[in-house]
Amino acid sequence: GDVREVVPPPDMQACAGCPTVYDIQLSQVSRSHFKALTHVTEMFRVEFSKAVSSASAQHTVQVPATASGQAQVVLSWWDMDMDPEGSIKCTMAPHWAHPSPDNIQWRDHWMQCVYFLATESTVQKGDRLHLTATHDDYCVWYKLQDSSDKQETEGWAQQPYCSCQAHLMCNRQRFGQLNDQMRNEAYIEALKTVVKPHSVCLSISDGSLLSVFTCLLGAAQVFSLESSALSKQVMEKILAANRLAGKVTISEKRPEQLTSKDLANQQVSVLIGEPFFTTSLLPWHNLYFWYARTALARQLSPDVTVMPCSATLVLMAVEFRDLWRIRAPSGMCQGFDISLMDEMVQNSLDFRESQETEPQPLWEYPCRALSDPLRSLTFDFRWEVPVESLRSEGSVPLLRTGSCHGVVLWMDYQLTDDIAVSTGLTRPPTDTGDCTWSPHCKQGVYFLSSESQRETAASCCSIHYTVTFHPGTGKLAVEFKPVW
Repeated sequence: GDVREVVPPPDMQACAGCPTVYDIQLSQVSRSHFKALTHVTEMFRVEFSKAVSSASAQHTVQVPATASGQAQVVLSWWDMDMDPEGSIKCTMAPHWAHPSPDNIQWRDHWMQCVYFLATESTVQKGDRLHLTATHDDYCVWYKLQDSSDKQETEGWAQQPYCSCQAHLMCNRQRFGQLNDQMRNEAYIEALKTVVKPHSVCLSISDGSLLSVFTCLLGAAQVFSLESSALSKQVMEKILAANRLAGKVTISEKRPEQLTSKDLANQQVSVLIGEPFFTTSLLPWHNLYFWYARTALARQLSPDVTVMPCSATLVLMAVEFRDLWRIRAPSGMCQGFDISLMDEMVQNSLDFRESQETEPQPLWEYPCRALSDPLRSLTFDFRWEVPVESLRSEGSVPLLRTGSCHGVVLWMDYQLTDDIAVSTGLTRPPTDTGDCTWSPHCKQGVYFLSSESQRETAASCCSIHYTVTFHPGTGKLAVEFKPVW
């Protein structure tokens, strides 16, 4: 039958969550994705022209509810007066709250923030609400109360903190993954094809629900490896909340330390992973799953089923709307010549250390695909990690005109022959090259290394690539050059 709903433990449901704000490019969050319950309201001012106290401060404003709904988050940003009279204003507002939305400057600093309220509350249109902002030297936190709750509004709003430990284990993107219904359905459908009543399953991923799904699908025995005591404790609480306490054996051991005794003297018939590991920064860092599979070779049955069965590194040439600016020279700024700083930055970018792929959440940074996605290297998890390096070399044809600022890289995982999940595009690019990226993963971005190379790429017809995976170190070396 269908897998029943997996519920969080009570302490996770009641938890105040992560105490810090979530800074993102709010302009990339469509107005259709949230409902505003109040008008934009000024919360407090900081006077830089005067001595700033380091003492904590609290500010409460009364705001009328302009709509009914569930108050879940506070969206905030800074407005700055650039002169004493306040005639020159610099606002960090997203485009849908900006006074000049058609003439908005892009910034990757002083970004907008999302604050998740400690408790969700029901708001009715016309309610008089008290919104309290409290800040110390480092943090700002908010509390929302109905004006009728006098006892609450009079007290000092202490900074909420995580009491369930799950928010210490998972960041916001990871919670997004765990709550992604389409992603979960893909894993469940894949598990249905590989899990049998007699299966002995081993899950290798940090804080993953795969062991829960596998248990609910009726596997004979389920084992799980967690990387820390914290993740083990959180997963045990999740299992207990779903009446599965004792049904999954969780171990903190590293794969190479696992013995037959740890597996009740049985061989694993189904090895599963998302894969996801908290230490991973770039998409291919989760290839740790492959190394774990190799280290466990003696504990696997000869006909073991591995899910995912393979992973593919995909790359695509792109033109960024704005992200290219983080590596571009500034030249003249408001009449100031800062070419000296440009030269210093450019010299640092010419070092090999700067010519590396960096992780970026591309759903926040729009780009156009100038090429089709190209599948370069494939990693077959059905076999152990090879001794020899894996290498792919070829050409990425540019199908659309534009300035090629760099190449995006991500991983696609083949769960079964028919089911795959991607850490990159959620659908193919449009005819004009517009891209929709997975909001819960960071993609790898390789910027073309110099201004001259970017200018060359604007008129080139393809990008030559060389990708080499070194099994001994687990590192991926990439090189991209424009070709006329």
